[in-house]
Amino acid sequence: IGGTGAPIVGFGPIQRFGSVFVNGREYRVSGRTLVSIDGHPATVAALRIGDMAIVRGVATGPHRGVARSISTWQSIIGPVAHVAPNHRSLTVLGQTVRVPPGTRGLQQIRPGVIAGISGQRQANGTWIATSLTILPPSPRFRLETTVTSVARNRVMLGGLSLQAGASILAGIHQGERVVATGTIEHGRPTLAALTPKPISLGKPGTRVEMRNFFRSVGKGRLVAADGIEATGAAETESLSGLEPTEIDGRIAENGTIAISSLTIDVPEQPAATPNQGTERGGAEPHTRVERSGAIEPHESSAAQGEAGENTGEATPGHNVEPPEVNEPSEVNEPEIETPEIELPEQQTPEPDIDAPEVEPPSDR
Repeated sequence: IGGTGAPIVGFGPIQRFGSVFVNGREYRVSGRTLVSIDGHPATVAALRIGDMAIVRGVATGPHRGVARSISTWQSIIGPVAHVAPNHRSLTVLGQTVRVPPGTRGLQQIRPGVIAGISGQRQANGTWIATSLTILPPSPRFRLETTVTSVARNRVMLGGLSLQAGASILAGIHQGERVVATGTIEHGRPTLAALTPKPISLGKPGTRVEMRNFFRSVGKGRLVAADGIEATGAAETESLSGLEPTEIDGRIAENGTIAISSLTIDVPEQPAATPNQGTERGGAEPHTRVERSGAIEPHESSAAQGEAGENTGEATPGHNVEPPEVNEPSEVNEPEIETPEIELPEQQTPEPDIDAPEVEPPSDR
């Protein structure tokens, strides 16, 4: 596929199309872009806003790139067991899932329907959905998450406890990211396979732009619930794993991400008015707090050193829009930081009008 530049990996929900936007970067796609959904070959037309995606390609500008491959997945597929009265959360396969208002398909969700959910897990075990799909009835289930605990003939995946034989549990350990598949009969899930599936981002030196729920574990290390680790955070920074965090960095030799810049979405407390309260679990405005690591400069200066970055093209940040109102929003929607654009001074041209010729009156 065409395009030259520095290798880059984007990790986060799809924000919009036109090309494919992830973390504010526009990735150009073509018929040669490899697309997969849940590990199966697919087309770009099958992708949806809110799908969690890993985009591999090259950066061709400060906010542009070319996608060589796009992989998306649904972390949870199974029957809905419970829906909160306010439709802000639901339970599927023992997992508590928060669903932002306005998410497409939300009003059709009810106990018993089969739901496919893309999203990310917070440090407290709660999932934040980025997209929700109502699927045809099926006895099969799928859960892509980390192992909470392993005991004799049993494995815990969040709030889901599954019986498993020794052959299925062989080599599986706590904290490992796996894909659990099986069937549900008479309301009880039966595990058929438990397959390790760590997230592989690329070779050392590859640039990574990621949105995830990171928590601090000391000495500048950050860990997400899906097992991804990053290093180089400020010692004074303490993340709880409950706020969406965006990091920009490069893959180190040990597979962790060496942070060059970090942005935190901090919930703002809205001012209450006499006629307006704050509903628990409702929409919460966020402000972006940027932190910079000491490993390398931010993209604005580092871009000059990347092959293909200095293209001279206009920064397209003003063309990046958040998803429409019927798509996921709130805390799980990646914030897009629009660059400042200096508008040219408006000048009013002076009209070039020739005065009409006036003949003097005659003596007649």
